[in-house]
Parts: sequence; C-alpha cells; structure tokens
Amino acid sequence: MPFQFIISMILLVSPIANSNHSVVPNLVFNFAEFVPSDRISVRESNTELQVTVGEKIFVFGKARGTLDKVKVGMHVLHFSQVPNNEGNWSTFTNVNWKKLKDGSIQIQSSYRPWPHVLTWTVLENGQLKMVASAPPSDFSDLGWLGLGFNYPDQMLYQVSWNSAGAGFGQWKNQNFTPMSSPEIAIQSEDPGFFQPFQTAKLEFESVTIDVSTETAGLFLGLGQSHFGNSTLPFLKSDLAFLFNRPETQPAKEPQTPSALGSTHQRVFSSPLVLWFHFQ
Repeated sequence: MPFQFIISMILLVSPIANSNHSVVPNLVFNFAEFVPSDRISVRESNTELQVTVGEKIFVFGKARGTLDKVKVGMHVLHFSQVPNNEGNWSTFTNVNWKKLKDGSIQIQSSYRPWPHVLTWTVLENGQLKMVASAPPSDFSDLGWLGLGFNYPDQMLYQVSWNSAGAGFGQWKNQNFTPMSSPEIAIQSEDPGFFQPFQTAKLEFESVTIDVSTETAGLFLGLGQSHFGNSTLPFLKSDLAFLFNRPETQPAKEPQTPSALGSTHQRVFSSPLVLWFHFQ
C-alpha cells in the first residue's frame, strides 16, 4: 500500500484532539467546527455549542441559544436557562453566534415580544455576561417580568445576597443532599425567598456562582415565596431575576431577615444585565 495513501487514511480516521481542553463527562459531540483562540475555543455539534476558557466549559443549546450547563475543572453543574420568560408569554424567533474582535464568543437569540434580543457573551477572562433588551413600553401595565434558571435542587447548599437598599440576606437549602445524583428530582416545599439584590452568591456542592447586576431595582427569587402573599409572582423556574413592579415590598426571609429598604420604582427602560462568575 503506498505510503501517501496510508497517511491519508490516518488523517481521515483520527479524532480531533487538543490536550489544552478538558472533556465534559457524559457529553457526546459530533464536532462540526473548531475555532481556536489564544485563550478561548469553540466546538460546535448539531445540537450544542461548547465554549472552553481555561478549565471552564460553557455548553449552550443551539436550538435557542440557552445556557444549558457549565463545567468547572472536573465538576459539571446543570445550571440551565429557561427559554420562556417569567411573568409573560414569549415566542422564540432566531439564534446565531459569532466570535468578536476581542476574542469573546457571543450567542444571540430573539423572542417576541420579550426579550427582543438576548445576548450571552463568554469573555476571555472566564466571565459570562447576559443582556436581555429592555421590555417594550406597552409592558408597563403587566406584572412581574424576568428570566429564570433551573438546577438540581438537592445540590444547592445556600444563597447569600446584598442589596444597596435592603442590606444582606442568606438562605439555606433544607433539601441539600451531598453526593446525590443531579438526575433525581426532589419535590420541595421550602418557601424560598424573594429579595431585591445587587450581588448574590449561589453555593452548590462543587461549584460556586457569583452573580451581579447592572440593572437597578432587580429582584432575585427562589422557590414558592408567593405563598401567603398575592403580590409576589409565581415562579415557573427554580431561580429567577425579575424587574420590580410598582408599590411592591420584598418578602421577608425567615432564616436571616434583611434590613428591607423603601419601595422601588419599576425600571422597564433598562435592559436586564447579569454577570456570572463560575468557580
């Protein structure tokens, strides 16, 4: 067999390998594209977009551009964005992704009526930024509006938060079960909390997420804190970030009461901006 033909066969059957990138357990990719960079890379399959920055891997669903899971070192956290918004109906229309001039990766999706544009940006320093465009002016008569995420409830240990007007608060998960399977669903009756926030820390069993916002008057909600208070929203997701509604006071957190501030005005003229740092 000619030597040139042997070399050609080896190139055809050899898998794409890169020793600088970790492999996500239990994820099977049919790689269609590999975009290298000095500090960030992208691998695209038929269903997912895998963005690698150092020891972090962010996995987005290609169908709607949603964040589906994150891998930090050897630990995988199923922290997934809920496609539909909180508080109102929405219809998905489009999704695309591109590499920016600074090396960052941008995944952008569109919904009707809101968010008209939702943008995820993976930066070369490993941070993740989410921007949802400001709601239309005719949304002013609606109730709560925001975006949510789902996660394995039993893997969340505690949540702490700070707010410029409401002080500090902390919530501990009564259903926290170390070494449990993320596939096991738990029916939780924990009332959770609903608080204004500026920064928050979500401590899971093996991964911690620091979240901050640039949007004034934003609320952080978890669980079914609406029980006994009809002014609070019914959350469709496990965790939600919502714009404020007029003349609404935050619910008191039973485990660590916060110094609650005065009533905020609804901020619908600003986009919803969140920063995520996984570690």
